[in-house]
Amino acid sequence: MPVKPALPIRLLVMDLDGTLLPHGGVIAERTIDAIRAARAKGVIATISSGRNVPSIIEYAHQIGLDGPLIGMQGAIAREIPAKGEPGSGRMIRHFPFPAYLGAKAVEWCRENSLWGHAVIRDDLRFDVRDPHVRQYETWLQGDALRRLGTVPDLSAHLAERKLHLSKVVAHAPEGHVDGVLDRARAAFAGQLDVTISHPEYLEFTAPGVNKGTALRWLARRLKIPLGQVMAIGDQYNDLEMLDVAGHGVAMAGAPDPVRAVAQYEAPRCEEHGAARMIERLILGSAGE
Repeated sequence: MPVKPALPIRLLVMDLDGTLLPHGGVIAERTIDAIRAARAKGVIATISSGRNVPSIIEYAHQIGLDGPLIGMQGAIAREIPAKGEPGSGRMIRHFPFPAYLGAKAVEWCRENSLWGHAVIRDDLRFDVRDPHVRQYETWLQGDALRRLGTVPDLSAHLAERKLHLSKVVAHAPEGHVDGVLDRARAAFAGQLDVTISHPEYLEFTAPGVNKGTALRWLARRLKIPLGQVMAIGDQYNDLEMLDVAGHGVAMAGAPDPVRAVAQYEAPRCEEHGAARMIERLILGSAGE
């Protein structure tokens, strides 16, 4: 049953890439100003992303968010560490899955011309043959690079170990993952949930793990009715979150199923879409 929207909006949960952050760009000052103004009105604001939490913290500090930060499609939530504080913040929620299922996912990816890597809390484990390793080495500068490890055969490595994974991520040329999403969901029905977080990323998580269940958890934790929640996103992995929020906002260009569950459609990220909707729905301005 759809959640009935209610005012005032008291909780703002936002996707990062493609929503607040243009791909390859920076968060616009207008977006930061709108979020800070919402917080000044007493709205609790945080990020829910497919990323792991360490790569979200910098943006949380830049904007000045409340937290907790939700990462890996809702598989994990951490408090925001203070600036300069070591680590990724106290973990308050984690729903992993056993490594043998991760081995099956990685092998399935290989059979479907994809490269999959495993995320174990904050750490990343790649097959040494994966051509995306160098890209991640570039992204993970300094101490963060220690979180990345490679093994000769990732599927075999995972099958032999009693680990628990936060997610498996598969890389593909843009648009290719759309063609395999349904096949992946059929192959892992009842074992893993599968979604798209970006035009190039297919992601596997534990059953029932998605941004929607994470949003329900956060709203209960904060004692805020879902009708007073605003959620903004742009991809398949945001669908459940937009569906359960009283004020679900899909970015222009989002896939049709995502736009279908949202109450509003915002202009594209490059056109300050998130800022405009915050201005309109929370700050009471026209958002033009």
